[in-house]
Amino acid sequence: MASPSTLKKLDYKAALAYIDNFIDYERSPDFSRQARFYNLNRISLLLDLLGNPHDKLRIVHVAGSKGKGSTAALIASVLTQAGFKTGLFTSPHLITPRERCRIDDELISETDVARYIEKLRPAIETVSNSEFGQVSFFEIYTALAFTYFADKATDFAVIEVGLGGRLDATNVVSPVTTVITQIGLEHTNILGETYTEIAREKAEIIKQDCPVAIAPQHPEARAVIEYVANERNANIVEVKDFDNQDSDQYVPQIIRDSEGMPIAQEISVETDTEHYTSLTLPLLGRHQYVNATTAIAALTCLRQEGFKISKDNVYAGFRNVRWNGRIQRVMSSPIVVLDGAHSPISITALCRAIRENFRYNQMTFIVSIMKDKDLVVIGRIISKIADSIIATQVSDNPRVIPAETIKDTWSGLCNKITTCPNPDEAIARAVSNAKSTDLICVTGSLYLIGQALDYFVRNHNLICKER
Repeated sequence: MASPSTLKKLDYKAALAYIDNFIDYERSPDFSRQARFYNLNRISLLLDLLGNPHDKLRIVHVAGSKGKGSTAALIASVLTQAGFKTGLFTSPHLITPRERCRIDDELISETDVARYIEKLRPAIETVSNSEFGQVSFFEIYTALAFTYFADKATDFAVIEVGLGGRLDATNVVSPVTTVITQIGLEHTNILGETYTEIAREKAEIIKQDCPVAIAPQHPEARAVIEYVANERNANIVEVKDFDNQDSDQYVPQIIRDSEGMPIAQEISVETDTEHYTSLTLPLLGRHQYVNATTAIAALTCLRQEGFKISKDNVYAGFRNVRWNGRIQRVMSSPIVVLDGAHSPISITALCRAIRENFRYNQMTFIVSIMKDKDLVVIGRIISKIADSIIATQVSDNPRVIPAETIKDTWSGLCNKITTCPNPDEAIARAVSNAKSTDLICVTGSLYLIGQALDYFVRNHNLICKER
C-alpha cells in the first residue's frame, strides 16, 4: 500500500480501479470458505477514522434471504414520497457501482464517487496496513455510503445487508427499525445448513429496544427471530393475519397495458390500524406481494415511532418504485424478461410469475449460474416450463459455472439445451430465432442481468435509469 502522502488525486475511473484492488468476496471463487475474514473489526476502525458517519444517520436496516433489495427499495420510495430525504444502499449493482448508493432514487454521481474515495483513501490505507488486514470491496462501499448519506444530511438511510447479518459490514449501525425478509437456505457454507442456523445470523441485526418488521417465515426461522426479539425487547411488527396471507394463497390482480402486457399488480394489505386497497405495485410476481407487505410492516414500525407517513405516501411510493432486474420486460416482440433469480426458491417463484403474467407460445431460458448454487435442482425447475435453454456464463467472474458444465448437468433434464458462453451472443441468437409470440427469460444471476441490461441499452435503445 502506498502512503497517503504519495497518493495521486483520483477521477471516477481511477477511483473504481482503486476499489477493484481490494478483496471482492462477491466475485471470489471460494468466498464460501472465507468466513474467517468476515468480522466487524476493519469496518469499525475505518468508520472511526472517518468520524463514525453512521452514528449520524437514522437507519432502517434490512436483512433476509429473499426480497431484501425489493423491500428496501419500496421502503425508501415511500419515505421519499413522505418528504424525507432518503438514502438507499444496496448490493450488488447491475450496470454501474453508482447503483449501490443513491438519495431519493438519484444515483451518486461519478464526481462524488471519486471525491468520496479520495476522502476515504487515507483511512482505507491505514486500516489495510493495520493488524486487521486489508479492507474489502464491500467495506469500502459501505463506508462510502455512510459518509455520503451523512454529508448530504439524509433524514433516513435504508441499508441492505450484504451477506448474513451478524458479521456483515453494515451491522455496526444503531437503527430506528430493523427488517427481516423471508429466510431461505442460502450461503450454507457461511451461514449454516439449517433454517435455525441461518436465522441466528440474520437475527443479529435486531437491536435492543428497536422494533423489527418481519416477513412470513419458516417455523424454525421464526422461532429464532422471536427468541432474539424477546431477549432484546424488540417489538415484532407484521401485517394483520400475515400467516394467512401466504404468497401461495394470494391471487394477483394484473394490470396490463394497451398491448396486453403486464405492467403492475394491484394488492390489498391490512395492518392493525390501516387497510390498503388496490395498491399499485409495478413489480410482478406473488413473491413481490410478500415483499410489499414486509415493507408496510417496516413503515408501520416507523409510524409507531412517531414519523409521519400517510396512506397517500404509501400508495405513491409503491406506484413509483423502480427496481430493475426483477421480472423486468425489456422487449415485447418477442417478449424478453430479465430476472435475477438465483436459488431454487426464487427460480420457482419466477417460473410461476411468468406463467401467471405472460401469454406466449415457446419459452427459451438464457441461464448463467454461480458455483455456490444448487445447479441440479435449478435445472429440474427450469426444465419443467422451458422449451429450450441456452447456457451462458457471465464474463470476468471466477464464481461462474462454465456453460458446458450447465449443459452437461442438464442434458438429461431438457432435450433442447445449447451453449453460448458469450451472454451478448446468447441473447442475440435467442432473439433472432424467436417468433414474435415467444418469450425469452434471462435469469440465474444478477451479474448476468447486469450484462443483459447493458446489452439492451446498447443494442435496443432501452432507457434504463440503473435500478
